[in-house]
Amino acid sequence: MPSEAYDPVLSATLAERQRIANDLHDGVASRLMMLLASLPPHGHANRQIAHGLQECLLELQMTVDGLSAECMSLGEMLGNLRYRFEPAFRRSGIAFQWQVSDVPSAARDDDCRTNHELCKIVQEALANALRHSGARHVHVRLATDDADGMLALEVRDDGRGLPGPGRHEPGAARPKAGGLRNMRARAEAIGAGISIANLSPRGLRVSVTLPLERMPPAAEAALASPR
Repeated sequence: MPSEAYDPVLSATLAERQRIANDLHDGVASRLMMLLASLPPHGHANRQIAHGLQECLLELQMTVDGLSAECMSLGEMLGNLRYRFEPAFRRSGIAFQWQVSDVPSAARDDDCRTNHELCKIVQEALANALRHSGARHVHVRLATDDADGMLALEVRDDGRGLPGPGRHEPGAARPKAGGLRNMRARAEAIGAGISIANLSPRGLRVSVTLPLERMPPAAEAALASPR
């Protein structure tokens, strides 16, 4: 079935995406890293600039990863997230705990989209914890419940949480409402349940649940190890 095995339009599109990813990595990302390396480490203003550059670099790296990935397993995508975010949390003095177990495979036609949307939810939750929460600990957990036939993916921190009674901290940055709406929309698009709730006495938990029969094949690969 040659016509099904090779699509020249798709091939050209993927090649162009890869070219753009390479250009961003070799050009813009390299320049940002050079600027970070040349910035004097002392002084409040320099630290603020370095923090901003690090955020820009992380966003760019995640964009490049997305452009480069034709269709990756959930494990590979989560591994990339861990690889990108772990240094950022370390630089910020935030303890980052990664507790991810194997995921059984089950056939699904739109597996690439499912993996993509799940990882985008995790990415948004991690970005909020890094930038807005003031957390000292962040925990990512993925597990399955064979009895209920559900996959559970959770990002939890011990930061200030969402605004509400008893939660206001003057001058504190908070997650943007647009980011929270995006997470809910992504979950709805793949038929997943999502809960975004404050913890007591402090913290925020983003929890996503998805029936295991909706998970794509080979989702268990490389879940615990970044590439």
